[in-house]
Amino acid sequence: MTRPIFIDQQEISNEMWKKAMLWVSTNKKLIRQIASPYRFYMAAESSDLFQEATIAAFKALLASRKKEKPKQFVPFFRVIFKTNCIKLASGIQTEHCLEVHNLPGPARREEQEDFENTEAVEKALATVSKRQRQVCIWLLEQSEPASTPELAKEFNISRRHACRLVSSSIKRIAGVPL
Repeated sequence: MTRPIFIDQQEISNEMWKKAMLWVSTNKKLIRQIASPYRFYMAAESSDLFQEATIAAFKALLASRKKEKPKQFVPFFRVIFKTNCIKLASGIQTEHCLEVHNLPGPARREEQEDFENTEAVEKALATVSKRQRQVCIWLLEQSEPASTPELAKEFNISRRHACRLVSSSIKRIAGVPL
């Protein structure tokens, strides 16, 4: 009796994931070297980088197997991984500005100034999306400046997504085209 094809494909897929993870764990220096021109601009941690490398290695294994060119694995990996790095870096620089420092919080003001600025705050919040508005209001309500990990935990999102939300909110409020 023969086994169904999809079980064989699943076993092959699992085997390829293991090979990809093994290759990434043994070639971390190469991965850092390929990512180094983009690393400063990526909103990613080193664990994210190695996860992207594992995905790229899996895709490269698939491509080299499909094209029946096993010796072309490394060039395929370089292209796929570099493309992923460029995609990660295509956002704004969040790793070195928002991750390291605390996010700006409200400054202590007198009640009269708060009332005058309420209209300005409402006008500024009208320019952002509903989710960005929730994040901005939460940040303004904090008595102490909040960090992106705190923001991510509060809204149950990743730190990268929290950085993107804050950065795009700031750009929209400032009137900078996205």
